[in-house]
Amino acid sequence: MKKFFVVGLLSLLWIGSKAQDAMPFLRIDRDPATAAMGGIQAISGLQNPGLVPFTGNDVVFNYQHWAPSTVRSANLNLLGALRLGDKMGIILSGAYQNGRPYTMVDASGNAGDTFTPSEMLVGAGFGFRFTESLSAGATVRFASEKLTDKDSYTAIAADVLLTFRKAGLTAVAGVANLGTPVKSGKQSFSLPMSVKAGVGYEIALSENKLNIGADADYFFSGGFGAAAGAEFAFQDMVFVRGGVHLGTATSPLPTHISLGAGFKYSGFHVDLCWLTANQAIGNTLMAGIGYRF
Repeated sequence: MKKFFVVGLLSLLWIGSKAQDAMPFLRIDRDPATAAMGGIQAISGLQNPGLVPFTGNDVVFNYQHWAPSTVRSANLNLLGALRLGDKMGIILSGAYQNGRPYTMVDASGNAGDTFTPSEMLVGAGFGFRFTESLSAGATVRFASEKLTDKDSYTAIAADVLLTFRKAGLTAVAGVANLGTPVKSGKQSFSLPMSVKAGVGYEIALSENKLNIGADADYFFSGGFGAAAGAEFAFQDMVFVRGGVHLGTATSPLPTHISLGAGFKYSGFHVDLCWLTANQAIGNTLMAGIGYRF
C-alpha cells in the first residue's frame, strides 16, 4: 500500500503530464528571462556554463509561485554566473520549493498528520572556451525530494553541453540530467534525461535588439519537448518577452504559453514571467532581481 501511495504522490506533484520520469522538477526553468521565452534553457548563461566565457557575470534571485490552482508550489531560486578570465566560467545554483500540503491517510482510510512535500536542488558547473567560437560546459546537481515524513529520495544529475557562438549566433547541443534511477520499493524511475539542442540569434535594430531562440529535448523515456521565444530589448533597458513551450503527454513540462518583461539600469535588473494557456500550471508567476557585471 505504501509503495502505491508514494508512486501516486509522485504523479500528483507534477500534474498536467503523464511522464514516468522521477524528479521532473529538474526541468523547471528557473531563469525568469528565458522562462518568459518559452523556457529556452540551452541559451541561458545562467544555466549553460559554456556560455559564461562569452556572456559574462550575472547573479539572480527569484521567486516562483508555481501552478497556483493545483500544486501551489512556492519556489525560491538562486542562480549565479562568474567569468574567470577570457576562457573559463562557472555557474552556481540553488533551489528550494514546497508543494501543496496534504493529509496523510493510512491503509484503513484514517486521516493522520498534515505534511508538506518539498524539493531541493544544489548545483555547480564549469565552462571552458577552446577557441574564439567554441566552448564546452558541464553541470552537476544534487537533487532531493521529500514526499512523506518517512519517504525521501536523492539523486545526482549532470548536463554536458557544447556551445558555438559567433556573430550573433548561438548553437548548443548535448545531454541533460544524466543520472542513476530513483528507486521506490521494487520499482525504479529514471531522471528526465534527454538529448538537447538549442539555437539563438541576436539581431541589432539601431540602438535596440531582437533576440530569438528555440531549443528541443528528446527524452530517453520517449517524450519530446520544444520551446521557442523572442525578446525585444529597447536600448538595453526595457525588455519584452514571449514564447511557447510544446510538450508531449510523456514529457515533464506540459504545453504552455509564456509572457514576460524586464528592466535593467546600472547593472541591476528585474524580470517578470507569467505562464498561461495550461490548466495545470497556468497563472504561474515568477519574479527575479539580479545584478549583471
